[in-house]
Amino acid sequence: MKKFKRFNIMLVLCLLLVFPIGCQTGGDEAASGRMRLATSAEWTERADGLPNFEDHYGFEYPRDELVIVELGLSYQAVGTGQAEVGVGDATEGRIAQYNLVVLEDDKQFFPAYNPAPVVRNEMLDVYPEIRDIMQELSVLLDLETLTLLNKEVAVEGNQPEDVARTFLIDQGLISEGMAEADPAKETPVVVSGKTFAEALTLGYLTVYLLEERGFTVVDEVGLAEVALIRPALESGEIDIYWEYTGTGLMNVMGHDEVVTDPQLCYELIRDWDLENNNLVWLEYAPANNTFVLFISPEVHREYGWTKVSDLAAYFIGR
Repeated sequence: MKKFKRFNIMLVLCLLLVFPIGCQTGGDEAASGRMRLATSAEWTERADGLPNFEDHYGFEYPRDELVIVELGLSYQAVGTGQAEVGVGDATEGRIAQYNLVVLEDDKQFFPAYNPAPVVRNEMLDVYPEIRDIMQELSVLLDLETLTLLNKEVAVEGNQPEDVARTFLIDQGLISEGMAEADPAKETPVVVSGKTFAEALTLGYLTVYLLEERGFTVVDEVGLAEVALIRPALESGEIDIYWEYTGTGLMNVMGHDEVVTDPQLCYELIRDWDLENNNLVWLEYAPANNTFVLFISPEVHREYGWTKVSDLAAYFIGR
């Protein structure tokens, strides 16, 4: 669902090209009444993007206040005063880096994307305790926690495996020493995951947690994206990885309607995958890594907005 973005000189140059030096600060623009929205070109066109978003919230965003940026640069744009509003991912670490204020999607437009471990049912037949072990981890991964973990990787430059291990130690789920395999657990568990920062962290959280409980773990974290990792799971090449409920519902199941309720989204893909692929979706984490609108701290201080309807009312009354 998401991609691990490495910030380099080219991206910095791209940001400078999109936002020339010398433009006004976010605070000045907010005071003048402008409310520029930083977003990718893709979001202005996709079905769960701008056109249907405007219909859902009952207002039109002025096209001369749209600031089109490269994918993933909306956080910097708002954080550095080149826009007042941005669109991005809910658990992105740069939201915390720039102290951006996420607006509540109070009319529930954006689809649910809660991460959940997906495991082969045959593996649960061998080790049914995996369900409860993974639940111990899932319940800890709320929006704030996952955002801060992402910040440690994507912003502060720490390795996902180091971030995962430290988190588990801090939570008392693993010890600081090396885990020992339980001879009674003869069947190895192949743990995999996607290639972007959050998925890598989730993968290593799973590796270290299962190792601590005595499992022999084969590390295939960072294997591939959904088009390749799903066939690997279905064929038994891997045993468990974290997937997003919305990705499973729309990209794998092919559901053609956006589902915003996390529980309903989870139940739909859970039941379908068990029946059709004998795959089990374990309980999802509280963090919903969906699209979000966020505003700068300056805009939040000036207007006090907390939900998307506040932004819509601003434009309707302007």
